[in-house]
Amino acid sequence: MLGLLLLLAVSVQAPASQNPPQDVAAEGRLRIFLDCQYECDTEFIRRELTFVDHVRDSQSADIHVLVTTQSTGGGGWQWKVAFIGHGRFAGHDETVTFATSQTDSSDDRRRVLLQWLELGLATHAAIALGKADIDVSYTSPDAAPAAPPHDPWNAWVFSVSTNGSRSGEASASSNNIRFNSSASRVTEAWKFSINGNANQSNSSFDVSETETVTSRTSSWNTSALAVKSLGAQWSAAARLTVSGSTFSNYDSNARVMAGIEYDVFPYAESTRRSLTFSYLAGMASYDFQEITIYDRLRQTQPEHAFGTSLGLRQPWGSVGLESSFTQHLEDLSRNRFNVYGDADVRLFKGFSFNVYGEYSRIRDQINLRKGGASEEEVLLRQRQLATGFQYYLGFGVSYRFGSIYNNVVNPRFRNF
Repeated sequence: MLGLLLLLAVSVQAPASQNPPQDVAAEGRLRIFLDCQYECDTEFIRRELTFVDHVRDSQSADIHVLVTTQSTGGGGWQWKVAFIGHGRFAGHDETVTFATSQTDSSDDRRRVLLQWLELGLATHAAIALGKADIDVSYTSPDAAPAAPPHDPWNAWVFSVSTNGSRSGEASASSNNIRFNSSASRVTEAWKFSINGNANQSNSSFDVSETETVTSRTSSWNTSALAVKSLGAQWSAAARLTVSGSTFSNYDSNARVMAGIEYDVFPYAESTRRSLTFSYLAGMASYDFQEITIYDRLRQTQPEHAFGTSLGLRQPWGSVGLESSFTQHLEDLSRNRFNVYGDADVRLFKGFSFNVYGEYSRIRDQINLRKGGASEEEVLLRQRQLATGFQYYLGFGVSYRFGSIYNNVVNPRFRNF
C-alpha cells in the first residue's frame, strides 16, 4: 500500500538528454558520489546499493547524486534526487521528485530513496559495465488507483510536545522545562502556521557554606502566519507574534505585520536555489516588567522590516545568506541590522571549506531596565544589557585523501 501511494505522489522531470549516452565506452563499475545532507542513511545505502562503487568526492564520480528535501504541508517530505553526469556521462542529467508521508518510518523513507536510486542508476551502471547484468522488475497494481481519501482534518496538522531536564552536583543544581505546540495547513494557494512555546529555567549555586545564589528565567512565545500564493514567484503574508521574557524585560511584546515577498527563482526550485526579497510593515505594542531607560512601562509604535535571503545547494556545495533590517518609524535612529551566512564549499578534489557566522548592529534596545545591573544579574545572564552589536563566527577546512572507494560498512565497536 505504501508503494502504491508513493507511486501516485511521484513526478519525474524529463532528463536533459532523453536517450542514454550511447557514445560512452565501458570502463567497469559505475562510480557514484552520494551528496545528501539530511534524511539519508548513508551506511544503509552503501550496504544495499551494491552494483555501483561509492566514492568519497564528486570529482572521482561518474554520477553525482544530489539529494535535497523539504517538508510538506502534511508533515511529510518532498524529495528531489538529481543524477548529475561527470566525465564520460557529462550532459546526461536526470531529476526525479517523489514524496513520503508523515506516517512513514525512517526505514520506510530510506527504502523508498534506495528504490529511486536503484532505478535512476540502473541504465548508467549497465552502460558502464558494457553488459546488461542488471534486472529491473515491475509489480502491477491490482486495481485502478483509488480516489483521494476524505480528509476530516482538512489538511491541518497538529503537534504538541513537552520535555524537561535536571542536572546537579554537590554545590550546584539546575532544572529546565519546555513546552512546544504547532498547527499548520499547507495548500498550493495558502499556507497557515501557528506556533507556541514556553521555557522556564531554575538554577542554584552554593558559593559558600552560608550563601546560595539562585537564578530564575522564563520566556514564552506565540506566533501565527498566513501566506497567500500570488503566482510562481510572488506571495503576500500577514503575521502576528506575542511573546514575553524575564531576561528581556517584557511582560508582553505584541507585533502585527503584513507584507509581500518576491523570489527571483520560481518557488518550485527552492530546494536547489532561491533568492527572495521581502518587505513588511505594521504595529508593535510593548508592556515592560520594569520601567525602562526611557521612563516607560508601555509603548506602541509603527515598524517596518526589509529582508533578503539567498539559498544555493549545488554539486560544489551549499551557501546560505540572510539579512534583515527593522526600524521604528516614529524614530528612524532606532533600528537593527542582522546578517547570517553559512557556506560549505568543495574547492578542489578532497578539500572543502566551511564557514558560518552572524552579526547584528543594534540600535533599538527600548526594553532595557532603568538602573544598573547587579553582579549576579550579569554573571547569571538574568538581565539584558546595553550593547551596540552581537556576533559569532566559525570556520574550518577538511582534506581527505587516499582510496576513493567507500563501499564497505563495518559497524563493530561503533560506540567506542
